[in-house]
Amino acid sequence: MKKNYKKSRILGGVALLAFGAAMLLMIFGMCGTMGEIKNAVIARTPDAILASAGVTDGKTVSLPVNYYDQKADECVNLYDLSARAALKTRQFGWTECGYLNKDIEQGMVDFYLDGDYLPVALGGKLTSNRGVIGGSSEGSNFARWFKAVDGLSAHYAGVLKMDYREADANFSFFKSEFYPLDSVESAWGEVRGSDGHNHLFTMNFAVPFTVLLDGYESVEINADDDTFVFVGNELVIDMGGIHEATTGRLKINESGEVYSGVQGEDLAFSGVTVAKGETSIVRIFHADRDSADSTFNIQFSGMNLAVTDAKLAEEGAKDDDVQIAYDPTDPSYMPPLGESSVAKPDAVNSYVVLATVEGAFVVVFALLLMVSIRFMVRGKREARK
Repeated sequence: MKKNYKKSRILGGVALLAFGAAMLLMIFGMCGTMGEIKNAVIARTPDAILASAGVTDGKTVSLPVNYYDQKADECVNLYDLSARAALKTRQFGWTECGYLNKDIEQGMVDFYLDGDYLPVALGGKLTSNRGVIGGSSEGSNFARWFKAVDGLSAHYAGVLKMDYREADANFSFFKSEFYPLDSVESAWGEVRGSDGHNHLFTMNFAVPFTVLLDGYESVEINADDDTFVFVGNELVIDMGGIHEATTGRLKINESGEVYSGVQGEDLAFSGVTVAKGETSIVRIFHADRDSADSTFNIQFSGMNLAVTDAKLAEEGAKDDDVQIAYDPTDPSYMPPLGESSVAKPDAVNSYVVLATVEGAFVVVFALLLMVSIRFMVRGKREARK
């Protein structure tokens, strides 16, 4: 019986040491993996990160925006021949006036932005878009959309407040009733529609990002009316015209090709490419030209957006506020590489899987450790009999 006890004690002791050492190694491995998860979430690719930005889950990030209050064009009688010239130049204010087409019209702007990083009008064919006259800057009446033009458009600086969700590197802004100029005094004295909102406005903004080419980078936008999205200086989403809220989406594949589609259609190559590691920029131009609903939703997913802790001169700004690193008064501005704190979803997910596997091993080793201890105790009891 003593011999059996001695043998049991030796075997139990060896098992105890082996399982204990293995468990410690697994715990240390788990700690290392959790550290890697933390680094994947707050660090990032490529190059140095502006760590002081400190974007964390649930953080609000300010996005600088140029707004332009647009004066309503005069309503005319389609059957009054003397007024048809005015009908041909009307761009803003359609619901009350009638004769509008509630359809998307593509091809209203050129594929490339101009030297001021603004869209170039090619003109519209539908009734409600014929007032968008293309041609030279002198002959086009499109300038009022994204510039202050005396008697037609007035500029206001503002922000969108995007929410950051760490789990999938997601920056988003959702507003089903989007009236950003309700709080400002209109230059025209005709601010409100019948619902009390200022409907006629345009806006443009830009979001720089460092190209990852990991297959996760995408942008989705849902808006009415005209909405044009450029990557760099090239058009990728074209949703022109006065229309209901419509969804456009772009996705960057692992080869750097930008694919896009509108309203549920299959994504197709847009003709635009980006290179890994370079700083590129998404430029958005939007107009609300009628007095019906106004919706604007945008979501950046899996993108290494440029974020800075430089403070915006906005009312109610807090000391810890952060913003997209972009200067709307200087559209040529491009931030340094790496100003971001966005997670790479693939890296985070792989580490989470690894941590789960390691955790399972710890549980198994703990159970084996308990069995070995019980084996030793049982052997000791038997030896005493």
